[in-house]
Amino acid sequence: MALALLHAAAATAAVTGQASLYSRLRGNAELASQFRDAKPLLDAAGVKLVAVGIGTPERGPAFCDHLAFPRECLYADPTSSCYSAIGLYKGVGETFFSPSTPYAILDRIKRDGAKDLLGVLSNWKVWIPPEQSQALQQGGTFVFAGERCIYQHFDKSTGDHAPLKAVLDAAIPKVVA
Repeated sequence: MALALLHAAAATAAVTGQASLYSRLRGNAELASQFRDAKPLLDAAGVKLVAVGIGTPERGPAFCDHLAFPRECLYADPTSSCYSAIGLYKGVGETFFSPSTPYAILDRIKRDGAKDLLGVLSNWKVWIPPEQSQALQQGGTFVFAGERCIYQHFDKSTGDHAPLKAVLDAAIPKVVA
């Protein structure tokens, strides 16, 4: 199944002639909230949102309900096979102990006061992955135009997510007058 989900997203985009946005959530409430809020813009532009989270299909609905995230957009990857196949970073050095972690958080504070992060902390819930080692998995965000990847972001460390504006700029076609 490793890349089947990505191929399905790309195939859907190729058939519709629209973009598709793929992101891994790994229990990330902040990222899920950003994409949930951006979904009306994505829908209006015909962009399909596909989010893959480490976890079981049985836990997915609870995650969606907790964050009001659309269930039809979330797919479960209990073994992290999709993450591994894409080559997303994993390990202690790539998570909490990476030198880029404090810089990623500092950049977000400078950009917008880390408002999305602070917004989810008031409703924080711990999501424990099926396997302990999955807690050290980083994610990424990808935008496809047809089968071609036109934007990619590999999270380098904890707190390093693709800037939403950059993702939306890649995913939503601009009309040039």
